[in-house]
Amino acid sequence: GARCNSSWVEKLDRRKLHLTPIHDSSAAPRRGEPLNMQDLVTGISAASGVASLATLVYLAIQIRQNNLLMRAGARQAQVATDQEHICKFIEYPDIAASFASPDPITDEARIRLNFWIVASLRAREYEWLQYTHGALDEKTWASYRQLIPFVLGTERSRKYWALCCGFFNPEFARVVNEMIDGQPLTGYWSALAGVD
Repeated sequence: GARCNSSWVEKLDRRKLHLTPIHDSSAAPRRGEPLNMQDLVTGISAASGVASLATLVYLAIQIRQNNLLMRAGARQAQVATDQEHICKFIEYPDIAASFASPDPITDEARIRLNFWIVASLRAREYEWLQYTHGALDEKTWASYRQLIPFVLGTERSRKYWALCCGFFNPEFARVVNEMIDGQPLTGYWSALAGVD
């Protein structure tokens, strides 16, 4: 009986050994283990990088929108100014007549023409400043600066410019002088007089 019991115990022990899983204590998660500081720093750095990138993208969009709004505002101001100058021609036809007339003009007409030229070139100066500061693109500035040789396209208007150019930005005055030096006078006014 003791031998049978011993054989039965050995079989039972072998079954226990076969069924009992082997645990690796080194691979098991340890509760309460302190957080790895290197992992924490890496996580914070990654989150910080994503936030910085998002901020840069947002700022780039805002800057672009602000530039577009600034340029649109500048163009709107230019259109309004030019329309006002055209209205002055309609309101005071003697301004146009005074441009090309070889005859002496009245003191009133002289003052009106002189300051119309100053106002027109002041508008061009503003556009030039907007262009140099990046608020106006080159194509738009090129279209507006074409008016300078027209405004200063007669002997009388160039004499007036010589008198008042010191009132303008020196760099802008240099740009104007480069545009009219050695250039022929406009034939617009004589052509206009011949249109019936």
